[in-house]
Amino acid sequence: MQNELAVHLSDSWSSILSTTTTLCSDQFENLSDYTRNASKQFLLAFLIYCTLCVSIYIATFKWKWPLFASDFDEPKRILIVTAHPDDECMFFGPTILNVVRNRKSLVYLMCLSTGANYGMGRTRKRELYDACDILGIEHGHIIIRNHSNLPDAQGARWPTELLSRMILDQIERYDIDTLVTFDKYGISRHINHCSIYYAIAYLSIEKNLPKDCKVYVLETINVLRKYSLIFEIPFSYLLSRRRFILSYADRNVLVSAMRKHKSQMVWFRYLYLTFSRYFIINTLQEMDLEDIELELAVDD
Repeated sequence: MQNELAVHLSDSWSSILSTTTTLCSDQFENLSDYTRNASKQFLLAFLIYCTLCVSIYIATFKWKWPLFASDFDEPKRILIVTAHPDDECMFFGPTILNVVRNRKSLVYLMCLSTGANYGMGRTRKRELYDACDILGIEHGHIIIRNHSNLPDAQGARWPTELLSRMILDQIERYDIDTLVTFDKYGISRHINHCSIYYAIAYLSIEKNLPKDCKVYVLETINVLRKYSLIFEIPFSYLLSRRRFILSYADRNVLVSAMRKHKSQMVWFRYLYLTFSRYFIINTLQEMDLEDIELELAVDD
C-alpha cells in the first residue's frame, strides 16, 4: 500500500513538474518572440527617425528649405554676451556664424571675464581673439572685461547691479538693438552664466533697456538632446520658433575656432565637440517681461 502511494505521489510530482516546465518554456518562448518583435519595431522606428533627421538637415542646405532656418527681426547691431573665453564657440557658434555670414548686421561680442582663475587670463584672452578671427568677429567689436568681482568660478554668483551697468554701458555705447545671451539655466548651469541672465532680466524689469532693444536667450535643453547632435533636429523644429543651424562645412569652421582655445582642450571637450548639438544648432527665445516676473516670483 505504501509502495503504491509512493509511486502515485512520484507520478503526480512528475506530472506537475512536466506541466510547469512546459508552461515556463512556452512563456519564455512567448517572451522571446515579443522581445524579438519589439526590438525589430524599435530598430525600424529608430532608422525612420534617423532618416527624418538627416533628411531635414540636408534639405535645410541643399534645397534651402526655409521652414527650418530662421533669423532675427532685421537687427542692425547685435551684442552677444558671454561669461568666459570659449563660450562663444561652446554655445553660441551657430548663432554667431549665421549672423556674421548674412552681412546684414554688425556683430559685437562681450566676454565678462578672462578666465583668469588658473592664472591663464592673458593666454585665454589671446585665444579668444584667435577664435573670433575664424568666426568673423572683428577685433574692434570684441569687449573683454576683467573685474575682481567677476571671478571665473562655478560657485560664484556675479553681482547683478554691477553686471547690469557693464552690459547697459555697451548697449548704449554701440547702439545695440539685439542682445543675445544665456537663459536662466545657463546651458551648463554654470552660476556665472546664470548671473548674466539675471542681470539682463534686472535691466528689463527696471525698464533700463532701450525700447528698440530685443533680448534673446539661448535655450537650455536636457542632457539627452544636448548630446544628440543632428538627431534632435525635429525637437528643435517643433519646440522652438527661432533657430540657427550650421551646415557640415560651417560646423568644421566652428570646430576650428574652438581648437584655438588650446588651453581648454582637455579630453571631455573633444567629446563635447563630437556630440554636442550646440555645434550644429542654436534655439533661442525672446525674453519677455511678463515671463521674467513670473519666473522670479516662482524662484522666490
